[in-house]
Amino acid sequence: MSQQANQLAMCERHDGVLTVLVLLGEIRDSHTAYAFRDEVIAEMKQATTRDVIFDLSRVRFIGSVGFLAFLGVRRQLSGGRIVLCHMSDSIREVFQVCRLIANSDKGAKAPFEEAETLHDARQMLQR
Repeated sequence: MSQQANQLAMCERHDGVLTVLVLLGEIRDSHTAYAFRDEVIAEMKQATTRDVIFDLSRVRFIGSVGFLAFLGVRRQLSGGRIVLCHMSDSIREVFQVCRLIANSDKGAKAPFEEAETLHDARQMLQR
């Protein structure tokens, strides 16, 4: 297991899963969004990463450019899964409206999955 604290995120790698605690309260501007994306991608490349969990417990707002940063990470993770957890209701709603997570239809395909807690996200990825 590896752990590294950065300005934008705290990352932990274990058994092919990169867990990213997003330290930003807001992802509003392109500079911050792309720096965040690049930091996560660099962490993914340091070790074999099969799946990624984003813990959004500290995030209060994500602007449109912030969603592009998450999609940039998605593009770099070929074949793996990305699970978002600890989303506020407003952030969850925007992810759903943009069809980035499945609404209530479990059969619908979306780039990201969601879980209530970090524990739930880890359980999802073990299946």
